[in-house]
Amino acid sequence: MSGGDLPPRQKMIGMMYLVLTALLALNISKDILEAFIKINNGIENTTISFDASNGILYRAFDKAGAESPAAKKWADKASQVKKLADDMYNHVKQLKIVLMETTDGLSKEVADTIHIENVEGKDNYDVPTHLMGLADPSTPVKMPGEEEWSGITLREKLNAYQKGILDVFEEVDVRTEMSKKINYLNTPDAKNKDKWEVNNFYHAPLAATITLLSKIQSDVRTSEADIINKLYERIDAGGVSFNKVRGMAVMPKAYIMDGDTFRADIFTAAYDNRTNPEIYISKVAFDTAAALAVEKTQKFDVNAIMKGTKGDSWSQGDWYQMNEKDIAAGKGNLRVREGVGEHAWGGIIKLNTKKGPKVYPFESSFEVGKPALAVSADKMNVFYIGVDNPVSIAAPMPNFTASAPGLTKSGKGYIMRPKTPGEVKIVVTGVDKTTGKNVPLGSVPFRVKRIPDPKSYCAGKTGSESIQKIAFSSAGTVQAKMDGFDFNITVNVSSFVFSTTISGIVQEIPVHGNKLNEQCKKLIGGSKRNQKFYIEKIKVSMPDGTSRTLSPVILKII
Repeated sequence: MSGGDLPPRQKMIGMMYLVLTALLALNISKDILEAFIKINNGIENTTISFDASNGILYRAFDKAGAESPAAKKWADKASQVKKLADDMYNHVKQLKIVLMETTDGLSKEVADTIHIENVEGKDNYDVPTHLMGLADPSTPVKMPGEEEWSGITLREKLNAYQKGILDVFEEVDVRTEMSKKINYLNTPDAKNKDKWEVNNFYHAPLAATITLLSKIQSDVRTSEADIINKLYERIDAGGVSFNKVRGMAVMPKAYIMDGDTFRADIFTAAYDNRTNPEIYISKVAFDTAAALAVEKTQKFDVNAIMKGTKGDSWSQGDWYQMNEKDIAAGKGNLRVREGVGEHAWGGIIKLNTKKGPKVYPFESSFEVGKPALAVSADKMNVFYIGVDNPVSIAAPMPNFTASAPGLTKSGKGYIMRPKTPGEVKIVVTGVDKTTGKNVPLGSVPFRVKRIPDPKSYCAGKTGSESIQKIAFSSAGTVQAKMDGFDFNITVNVSSFVFSTTISGIVQEIPVHGNKLNEQCKKLIGGSKRNQKFYIEKIKVSMPDGTSRTLSPVILKII
């Protein structure tokens, strides 16, 4: 995808991706694949941050749309952008899952929770290339039955998404401006005339393919942010009346995080940057009529206008006059901190003119929200009973604690050892630097499951298979393996029943432990071609404290 007008962090990630792709051509495989995984993790974290920021702006759209019919038009357009972005993001997410599922032969349930760093076939070139219809780079296709996951479909959806979010702007000049800003979504063919999908995904290992798809997801959230920020400018512009002079409070953010600083520029709509006004701030209702009457009476008495107790700052009294050092170039620069919730405020701006004092009242509000919280299971998106489940927690406050049944601190992260299936919630609490009080940061639920059943093996065979007599005779044990499971655990067989049929009579040998005993070996040694042996009632003890009976192994002598 094109570079475009991306933030510096994303430009750096994109450059690293290009360098690593070039190094792949030199067969520097193992270290480069690990580097791709690190870049992928960085991209995913950046995408989470963009998603959280976009969520804050969408809440501001909802609030503005509910309060103003004029703003509702732009709030509806923002909702349209959100749907387009979510649909595009989720398509790429499903494509990543299908690629990992197909490459490693995973079940849909496992593929939905596994991370690329834990996929065995991360260096596989062929499956991603084939699934995306790029086996013949000169003629990309949509594979029958897999059309949804082809590179062609991905390009088509990206182009449709780019057009869709640009179409929310009716003015041609604005569409042109935003088209240039989000040109990193472009899908041009390469200089050698290779198609975009061939140039990006042909013969790329799974790790590189997943990383590029994560970058596309990040580009989707970035473009979504660019578009909705431009839409939000229309709400600000539409709220200003230019046919009269009035007091205005313009806020970079109407919704801020707890612990952040609220900022606002306070000024008259038509102001002189050579003259500084007097600004009075109030947190309670004041007499607007008295303020407007000053122009007629030419008498200014601040105590007749403002109500409540006078203080020296925001934190003292009901109202106060801003300090001269906080007023420059005709604007007051307000910096305050408040707790979680909505806060109404306002005041008056007094200008001294040749014809006497003029007073302009204003009213506004801002809302302080709870900070975003990120809690992630490092290996899978579920917790398993009986194993150490590593957990990473990121919070906007440097001092925070996390608690949940079975959760303990370990180094820079946490370890979760749940005891029962179902759901567990990790609750995170921060400490406010200013007050020293605990601040709830939120809770994140996770599914808790038992460890899946291992597969039973004998002589390297599982299920129902054929085996040569000499290979079966050399087998020593019955084994239980955790195929495709992300955690490194060992499960031992505690008992099994070994049986075969000789001259119509079933010969059955109960065995304690996991070794084929002499009786078993004797039966194998006397076996004939096409004779079947059954290893059944295979018992294992699991790390979660349960005892399981595994599927039998049936071996036919050839």
